[in-house]
Parts: sequence; structure tokens; C-alpha cells
Amino acid sequence: MKSIFLLLIAVFIVNTVLFAQIDRSIQPQAGPAPEFKIDEYKTFTLENGLKVIVVENHKIPRISYQLSIDVDPVMEKENAGFVNMTGELLSSGTSSKTKNQIDETIDFLGASFFTYTNGMYGLTLTKNKTQFLEIMSDVLLNPLFPAEEIEKSKKQTISGLASSKTNPQFIATRVGQKLRNGNHPYSEITTEETVQNITREHLVNYYNAYYKPNVSYLVIVGDISLKDAKQDAEKYFGSWKKGDVKRNEYQFPNKNIGTRVALVNKEDAVQSYINITYPVNLKVGDKDALSAIIANEILGSGTFSARLLTNLREDKGYTYGAYSRLSLDPLVGYFQASAQVGTEVTDDAVNQFIIEMNRMKNEIVDDKTLQLFKNIYTGTFARSLEDPQTIAGFAFNSLKYNLPQDYYQTYLEKVAAITNDQVIDASKKFIDPSQAIVVVVGDKNKILEPLKKYSSTGIVEVYDIYGNPVKEESTVLPEGINAEQVIQKYIDAIGGKENIEKITDITLKASTSMNGMTINMITYKKTPNKFAMEMLMNGNLLNKQSFDGEKGKMKGFQGEKEITGSELDELKAEAVMNQEMNYANLGIQSNLAGIEKIDGKDAYKVELISSTGKKSYDYFDVETGLKIMTKQTIVAPQGEFEQNQQYTDYREISGVKYPFLIKITGIQNMELTIDSVEINAGIKDEIFQ
Repeated sequence: MKSIFLLLIAVFIVNTVLFAQIDRSIQPQAGPAPEFKIDEYKTFTLENGLKVIVVENHKIPRISYQLSIDVDPVMEKENAGFVNMTGELLSSGTSSKTKNQIDETIDFLGASFFTYTNGMYGLTLTKNKTQFLEIMSDVLLNPLFPAEEIEKSKKQTISGLASSKTNPQFIATRVGQKLRNGNHPYSEITTEETVQNITREHLVNYYNAYYKPNVSYLVIVGDISLKDAKQDAEKYFGSWKKGDVKRNEYQFPNKNIGTRVALVNKEDAVQSYINITYPVNLKVGDKDALSAIIANEILGSGTFSARLLTNLREDKGYTYGAYSRLSLDPLVGYFQASAQVGTEVTDDAVNQFIIEMNRMKNEIVDDKTLQLFKNIYTGTFARSLEDPQTIAGFAFNSLKYNLPQDYYQTYLEKVAAITNDQVIDASKKFIDPSQAIVVVVGDKNKILEPLKKYSSTGIVEVYDIYGNPVKEESTVLPEGINAEQVIQKYIDAIGGKENIEKITDITLKASTSMNGMTINMITYKKTPNKFAMEMLMNGNLLNKQSFDGEKGKMKGFQGEKEITGSELDELKAEAVMNQEMNYANLGIQSNLAGIEKIDGKDAYKVELISSTGKKSYDYFDVETGLKIMTKQTIVAPQGEFEQNQQYTDYREISGVKYPFLIKITGIQNMELTIDSVEINAGIKDEIFQ
């Protein structure tokens, strides 16, 4: 059954691989910084306290509007996610317009408009600004937060989280976020449970408390005069009622005394995801900000000359990409450096990260390298000016951080003036592995011991995927029990050997929804070893796999082909009617690996090793004996994923129990509903051809 689910997923995953032909031995020549002009901004404030920033640019007949609510973060606690949801659902309906009406009007105007956490942004043609501002003002002042849209958003968010929680990069990033930020609101992470706790009341209360004009900025960029901007701002936003807004103050996270190592176990993972991170006290406009940015560009910007990429990819061949990031923030910024590497090189990969970070602190960057990266950064900056939202962001930053009027106009001059000494000074302040948290997601059994030497205490802290400490607790196995006994209990629980062996053929029909489409799947099995599986959409065949006892075939959009090699071996195993009763004949080794909690229930964990060496795990309810989950690791072009199938809603058909609901999480999340099970219907052999 496992390979059926993998096929179902594979049919809907499109992998695109891009190959860039680059001579990495030739560095691009450093050129002069491009000249450009950023239009000056003008400001005014409405009576309600709304600060308006206007940047005139009449080259193109369009105008962008960006509204930002500048408030302190709040502790969301067990309802984490409601602040983000408030912003996203502002445009989900107003007291006079439905979401569809809003979307249709924006489309009709040829405009773009979206809302987000504590803000909104839109772009429209100048001639359509009146209709556009009517929509924007209505969304801001009269949000309805319809209950049905909240439930839809919760469902989508939970689905996304369920998919992401098996992604090593997502796990490492999220655990790093939680650990480095301590008791600050930035440490809070959204989970399926916290999203489920969110109610409409949370959204309405947050909107009423924090969406006030006197803590907000409206940035207008484009084909508009200051006079018209004042008239429009007053007309569409002047009625917005000001009010007192609570200030929330938090301490900056404590710096680590020494390096910490945090491990999230991903059993049997063939790769480890490394994320080295710590908080940084650095904001836009600070004296060292630009020097620190250039230092990070040299370390790990992602360009082929960056040190992390040169070391870990070009020299060592450990990874496809190794990058670092320096994030500036008025409250708590952060540094992180990350890569996905093979399990066997995890130890040295961490060491190479530390070596390169220390090089930035201890070695002067030569003139040629510094000039190269300043020019690369200059080019990136210049290209960003093509986006009106970038200009709006500059204007907003200038006012919020009290920057000089010409801060961005002279930005590249300041970049060009950065010296080698400034880079090493900034590196000493902001690139510091000695106070970092080294987060690694990987196979604990293989990497925990080697990682101990990077911890200042010699201790590797173990966390779950949510950043919670893992207590080394395990339920003691009953004396004398083994994997064979657990599997026998399962066979008895679903109906017993006698009833199972009466089955000579089975037809299983199932359905699922994927990207709004209903997919139907029909699986056929016939003793002793025939198998076929068809996937259909709207009655049209998408894919068929079959095994007639000797040969395997696949049919689909690209015609028909014979299945050979390891894929054929897997298909042969799938064709066996009752796999659990035939592990020995299939060359599958089973080992009892312990007892774990699955959804609050004790479950026997049985390790299965195929004849080709592939590992998977079956989990059986200790009390009922039923199989409740299967877990395996999949290596795909997108990376390494943990694929889980949870089995529920067992029903008896002809004396044998089958799960009628199968939840699949991993690369693709879905719920597979079993619509019918037909036993001994007399399947013809032609089905397997």
C-alpha cells in the first residue's frame, strides 16, 4: 500500500531542474557603481494622526499605495497566528462588499491589491485611482472578517503547516527562531493547535486595538501631485478614527554564553539541515549597518564567489547551496547561516561554517574581493529600484527611522566608501559563532556524538519540531515481546489469518482532493501476485501501474513503458496480497524498535528493512493492535522528506477490517477516503495486462 501512495504523490509533483553553465574560475570584472536618482519624498499628517509620504514620479501613469501599521508585537501565546490572519483577512469582505466583489473590482481595474500582517499594498493606473481608493478605504475601515473566510484560512494554514513540519529546512528555521528569541514575541511559532484556537473575536479585538491612524503611515508613490495626494488622503482616510494604542516593551533576548547545539531528530535521514543562528541588535540606519551587510555578502550572499558557497560547495562538494543572512530589525534582528548536507559530513560541515565565520572576524578582506562584492550589491540594489514597492519602503524607512532626507539618494556612495577595516570591525560585532545556536535537523543516532564538541558545555540539546525540549522518556517494552508478535496481533485484530486467506481478489476504490481537483483511484489485487492501480480525473486515466505476475507496466500521458529494476521489485512486493503475513518470503526484516506516542496513544514501533536495504516504520496501537501509521523517508529533487500515512476509521468487510480514512503528510498533504471495498468479485486477468 505504501508505494500506491508514493505514486499518487509523484504524479502531481513537477520537478524542474535548472542548469547554469558558468565558468567559476573567472570572476566578473568590477565596474563603477551605476548612477541613479531616487525621487525626494514629501510628508504631511492628517488631523487623525495618519502620516502620509508622497513620492512623485510621472514617468508612468500609475500610483502605488502602501499602508503600514507601526505597532509593537504582541504575545499571541496559545493563539499564535491571529495577528497574521487579521492582516490577511482584511480584504476577505467588508460591511458592503464580499471578497469576490472586491477581487472582481480590482481585476476589472487592472490593479493589484493585497493585505498582510499590519499593512496593505496596491498598484493602480492613475485614471482608476478613485475606484481603487474606494476599495482600499473600505477594506481598511470596514473589515467584516467573515466566519467562513476565517475557517477557510485556518484550514489552509493547518494544511500548509502539516506539509511543512516534515521539511528539514522549515523545522530548522522555526526551531532557530524560537530558541534565539527567548521570551520575545518573535519566538512564538504558529502550530496546527494554535491556529485551531483562533476565533473571529481574536481578529476583531486586534483590529480594534491596533489599527489606528495615529500609529500608521500611508506611502503614495507615482503619477500624482502633492495637492491631489492630500485631497485623496483626506477624502478616503480622514474619517479613520484615532485612538490610544498600547505600547508593548520587551527585553532584547539574552546572548548565549558560549555556543549551543540543538538537535531535532529525523530518524534515518540521509541528510542534515544546519542552521547557525543568533539575535543581532542592528537596525536600518545604524552606523555599522552597511558595513555589516557587505560583510555578510562576502560570507554567504549566494553569489558564486561568496565564501560559504566556495568552501562547502565548490571545494568540499558537501551541498548545492550554503548561505548566510543578516536581518535588520528595529527590535531584534538576526544572523543565520544554513545548508543541507549529507549525514556523513554533518560534523565537518558545521566546522567549515565556523571556520568561515571566524575568517570574517580575523582576516582582512583584500581590496579586489571587497570591490567585487560592493559592485554585486550595488547592482542588486539598483535593480530593486524598478519596483514601486521598493521606493515606498525607502520612504517609509526614512520617516520611521528618522533617516537623513538623502539617505537612499546617497546610499551607493556610502556603500562605495566602505573600507576593509570597516568590514572586519562589523564582522567582529555581528558575525560570532562563539555565541551562536547551531540547530541541526538529522539522524540523532549518527550525528549527536560528533556534534558535542561544538557545544561549549559538551551537551547537545534535543528538541522536537516545535522547539520544545525532548525528555528522554520511553515506555518500557513488555518482557519477551518481539516484532513478530506485534504483527501477529495486528493480523488477529483485522480479522485473523483464516478470514484473510479466504480473500482471492480485492478491489479498493478511493478518492482525494488535490489543488481543487477530485482524483479517483482504483486498486486491484488478485492472488497469488497480481496488482493494478489506476488513477483517474473526471473519468480520464492519468496513470496506471500493473503487474501480471511476471512483468510490470506503466501507462500515462507519455504512453506505455515497462517497469524494471528496483521499481519492479517494489511492484512485486506490492502485488503480494497479505504483505504482513509474508515478510519472510519478501525478504523483509522486521525489528521491534520501541514504543512511541502517536496522537496520545502508545504504539509499537516496528522497523522494516526491505531486501534492498530501504527502511520504513509501522506503528501499531498497543491496545487494539491495529496499524495506525506508516513512516518513511523519501529523497526527492526538492530535498529529503518524511512521508507519513495515518490509518483511521477501520471498518469490517467480509470479516476483515480496512482503514477507510488515510491521512498523508509529507511532500504533498492529502486525505484519502476509501469509498468501497469489494472482496472476491472475480477480477479478470485482463485488468493486470
